[in-house]
Amino acid sequence: MTVNNNNIHESFVQSEDYDLLAYEAHRIVDEVVAQSLVHMHDKTIDQTEEKNERGRFIESENDHEQEKTEGYSVVQWPTIEEFKNTNIGLEKINEYIEKQWKTTPGGQDPCWLYVTDFIEKKSLEFNDLYIYRVRYSIPTRRQPIPKHTASVYFTFDVSKVKSKNTIIPVSFVFENMRLIHYPDKFRFRQIWLENILLMKEKLANTIDF
Repeated sequence: MTVNNNNIHESFVQSEDYDLLAYEAHRIVDEVVAQSLVHMHDKTIDQTEEKNERGRFIESENDHEQEKTEGYSVVQWPTIEEFKNTNIGLEKINEYIEKQWKTTPGGQDPCWLYVTDFIEKKSLEFNDLYIYRVRYSIPTRRQPIPKHTASVYFTFDVSKVKSKNTIIPVSFVFENMRLIHYPDKFRFRQIWLENILLMKEKLANTIDF
């Protein structure tokens, strides 16, 4: 059997060329993949840092707004001695809403109307609780008497044992909510009223008359 040495040499060279090309191709692919992974990693880090920075900005902005309102109220709430009748409470609540809730950025929209009523007095052993209701609604031309309202309940806690020059603590809660708010530690957000109306509307739609 005769073997052509030229054919063997040519096949060997072709095999070497193939291996070299395959190696180079794998190397290029590996480099591209590595660079892509680095780029994705850097992009993820940048996005994370941007998100954290945005979160810190929002947190800082909220803290700033909170600092402006916390511990401060535009209304001088009455002392025990000044609280001679329930009309004092009505006047102070209306003053608080007009001066603070309506002027807060993103606060109460002019379309909202409200009425304030004295509800009841609860006499306890050491204090009297005076309960007021602020009832909000959005009347329109088509519906001047709205179907639903959203209420906020204010409480004046008048002590029977403290000094007469003690300022009366005032607190309030939104309808169907348990969280107690205080005027000097509160920033008004209209969405709470909107959520109450939305909840009532959804509930009414589930009832067949």
